[in-house]
Order: sequence, then structure tokens, then C-alpha cells
Amino acid sequence: MPQLDYVASVSHDLKSPLNGMLGFLELIKLELQNHPVPAQVMQDLQIVEDIGAEMLGLINNMLTAARIEAGREPMVPCYISRETLINRISALERTFSCEAKSRNIDFKVTVSSLPRFVYWDILKIRYFAVNNMVSNALKFVGNGGKVRVVISCSDPEQVEILVSDNGPGIPADERKSVFDKFSQASNNPRGASGSGFGLFNAAHVINSHHGSIGVAAGLDGKGVTFSMKIPAVPFRIDDPEIRQIIDSLPSTTLATGDNETLRYPQLQYSEKGAGLA
Repeated sequence: MPQLDYVASVSHDLKSPLNGMLGFLELIKLELQNHPVPAQVMQDLQIVEDIGAEMLGLINNMLTAARIEAGREPMVPCYISRETLINRISALERTFSCEAKSRNIDFKVTVSSLPRFVYWDILKIRYFAVNNMVSNALKFVGNGGKVRVVISCSDPEQVEILVSDNGPGIPADERKSVFDKFSQASNNPRGASGSGFGLFNAAHVINSHHGSIGVAAGLDGKGVTFSMKIPAVPFRIDDPEIRQIIDSLPSTTLATGDNETLRYPQLQYSEKGAGLA
């Protein structure tokens, strides 16, 4: 695989100094916490760190796309309990809340119901699918915008994840090709264009889970909504220990108002299911 080998080599050469830079930035920020430093200095350091993290994300997306094309990006599913899934959703909310707050973006995560468990490659679902969608929404919506993540399970065998915003959206005649590699919407705000790998990688991960991914209109009559529908168990489970755990689980999905949800008050729970409030 000459192309993959080349991309992997270049990615490694770029990632090593970037990781080193980000590590030293974190050490500098920790050290400066013990000294009187102008707020502007800390803000500038944060900007540098954010740019470095974005560059690292672009490199990872490029490498993942190369692996996908070479057929060397297999899914590695594992058993994820409902409680663990709630923890992952809570982590998702915390991950993006700071960025949203700093740009005055109205960001909310809403959960209406969840299955008893899922059997997913949870790392790829989170980082290459959901995180890509949320990151794009925050990037393109602009300061003062609105972003909603809605997670529901109207069918106990399927999870639906909606990521919506009220940004510039995607022209209707470009929506069919938005998941193609290198695809870019023609109305992207200046300075907010991406690599063209993120949505390609997201579609591959969802399709590999025998799910579906689509795009429609967004919030407030504008913007865009990305819809991901993923079977709770898209892969065969042969492990007898996992089968035993599954057989011992209660048969109901998690409904709004269950006591289990109260341990995660930072999440916004819909009273009427998956609404885009």
C-alpha cells in the first residue's frame, strides 16, 4: 500500500513535533498559573494550543481516510452498558461546552432515551462521527449561534443522534455529495473551511455499523442537521461472557425521568422526547 505508507510516514513526521509542542504548551500554562500573568497572555497561549489541536485533528482525519481507502480501518466493537454510554455523553457535553461558552454559542445536549446497551466501536463512533459533527457545527455556526445534540431511542434496537445548528447550512444541491472525500460546501464562511476528510470518515464509521447518515435543514429555518441512525447491536456477539451479561439486563430502555438520569444533571433531558428546543 504505497499511498497509505506515504501518508502514515508523513503523518508521523507531523504528529511528533505537534504532540511535543502541545505538551510543552500545557506545561507552560501550568507553570504560569502560579505567577501573576496578564490575562491576554493566557488567552494567546490557549489560541496557540487550539490551533495545534486542530492541526493534529486534521492529520488524524487524513490518516484515517487513507486507512479506509486501503481497507485497513476495521471496526472493533465492545459491550457498552447504558451507564457507560451516559458517561460518554456527559464527557461529550463537557468536551465542547468550554468552546461554546467562549464564543457565546448556545450549546445543549439532550437525551430522551437510551437502549440497555450498545455493541459499537465506541471510539470511532465518538471521535470520527459524533465529535466531527459537533466540531463542524461549532466551527461553522459562528459566534452567538445555536447548536443542539439530540440522542434518542424511539426504537429499542436503534439509536438516533441528531446534530443541528443555525449556521449558513449546506446548499440543497450539494447535500448528496457532502460525504465525499474532499467535499466542501460552496458557502463555507471564509477561514472556516475544513480538510474534506471529516464527513467522509464519519460516513464510513456509521455505514460500517450498518447504520445510515443523512443531512437536512437545521434550526430556526436555516443551518443544517446531520442525522446518524445506528443499530444498538450492528455486529454479531459471540463472546459467552457478554451474552451472559446481556441476558441478565432488564428489558426496558431508559426513559426520561428515570432515577439513573439524575446523576448527570449537566445534561439537558427533553420532557417530550427528542425535541430541537
